[in-house]
Amino acid sequence: MFRNAIAVSRQYTQPVILSRRASSGKCSSSIGSFVVINDEGWIVTAGHIIEQIKKLNDETLEARDREQREAAIRNDSGLDLKERRRQLVKLGRPKDDATDRYSVVWGQYPGAQLVDAAFLQAVDLGIGRLDPFIPGLIKSYPLFKDPSKDFEQGTSLCKLGFPFHYITPSWDDRQGQFTIPPESLNLAMFPMEGIFTRTQILQVPLGSPLPKYPLMRVETSSPGLRGQSGGPIFDTKGTIWAIQCNTQHLPLGFDPPVPGSKRGEKEHQFLNLGLGVHPETIFGLLRERGVNNFQISPY
Repeated sequence: MFRNAIAVSRQYTQPVILSRRASSGKCSSSIGSFVVINDEGWIVTAGHIIEQIKKLNDETLEARDREQREAAIRNDSGLDLKERRRQLVKLGRPKDDATDRYSVVWGQYPGAQLVDAAFLQAVDLGIGRLDPFIPGLIKSYPLFKDPSKDFEQGTSLCKLGFPFHYITPSWDDRQGQFTIPPESLNLAMFPMEGIFTRTQILQVPLGSPLPKYPLMRVETSSPGLRGQSGGPIFDTKGTIWAIQCNTQHLPLGFDPPVPGSKRGEKEHQFLNLGLGVHPETIFGLLRERGVNNFQISPY
């Protein structure tokens, strides 16, 4: 059913890899997805990816500031040994799990930075522009579903992204950058099908400024997987109905006993549903930021 749609969606869906080194020297990474929407390099993704990048950047700046303050204390010839030790103790040591370095690799654009970034925390939507950007690397750009036409429950939809991949980067002190194993960069995509179940309309908290566009999410009958965050939710033609943002866990109200349990433990069963940002909200944020170069389906 989705064979041709996946071939279409594969053209504009790419992975984003966030690498991190802690003060202890331990390196780790996380993987998400993003969609390139036009030949100017604008992308849409999950807001928590943009938020995580900002957090890593802030923590890295704090680490560099601490290094500079420590170096200033150690190199201050006006301090005697006792006072130097006192100030170093007051400065303290960084926690082992504190972020020391980070990097972001945007799919086919490993040297690109995300500029003009913005995110809507309420719906978990992020946008930005890759710089530098080479338009020729993208064969086709996506169509977004026109939400005013036949946006109905029960439509078969599919998610696409990069789950089930685990990358362990290493830090190269000589070059001052992360090294990612070459075989780790050839990430296979994984689709997950389901149906459009409901539209969620988010209420703006009292006292908050009212947005100029509705805040809505699309709910699907299957969950989004780690690595699919920021990827497309599309129909059988490859047209995007939403951008995957997170998974919701709804309790079913069934509490059967755990098999083999000796203490009467019960299982708490849940239905895992996928949530994606509605196209009306995507259009609103893009236009708010002056981005009008995106395609809307004729149906």
